Amino acid sequence: MDDLLFLPLDIPPIPDKQLILDAFRGTERYVWWDEQILLGNKDYTKPLGYPEPWNECASSYQSLIKHIETYLPFEWFSFVRLARAHKPVGLHIDDNFEVPPFPHHKAITKQLKSHHIDNEPIGYRIILSGSRDTFYFCKDIDPTYQNHPIQKKHYVKIPESTDFFLIKNYQQPHGVDTNEDDNDRIVGFLLGKVNVTEHKNLIARSLQRYNDYVLRELL
Repeated sequence: MDDLLFLPLDIPPIPDKQLILDAFRGTERYVWWDEQILLGNKDYTKPLGYPEPWNECASSYQSLIKHIETYLPFEWFSFVRLARAHKPVGLHIDDNFEVPPFPHHKAITKQLKSHHIDNEPIGYRIILSGSRDTFYFCKDIDPTYQNHPIQKKHYVKIPESTDFFLIKNYQQPHGVDTNEDDNDRIVGFLLGKVNVTEHKNLIARSLQRYNDYVLRELL
């Protein structure tokens, strides 16, 4: 399974999405995104790796939270955010580090990072609005983010029958282009500890349903 880069998840679409979109404020700027944190915080003195409660912002998203808690195989969450892209999202890696190389990265505990790496693909994502076919993966990346190699973009598609997908979270370059559907692209990011058995069962079930959408390791 660790060769999987992208997989739509066999989870029902989120109900009442327009209510979620209407509630989104995105008052905090973060690189390519305007974001709203629903669980956890940006306290850079405390690493990711511990259960956190839903915060006061989450009260506006009760239907979304119920859907997340019903269908996602997490034992607990450490960080959950919604984010609106305000421009194309450049090629990057969603790595987490015990000692972050950039000031806008939060640290992560060794235990949680090991748990993630052992259970890749582990990057749980939600798409609430915007294009579903402009997400892409590349093979290589400049770790300094200064001079990315010219290379092929491998685009994937998120089917309309689900709003959830999974990516390989560590060491896999990816980005998002934009098109006419991306005036209001809002995506959710979820990080925590999964129930390993349920996580693997969801992947196996999703592979059966969405095998035609899968992207595997780029050679």
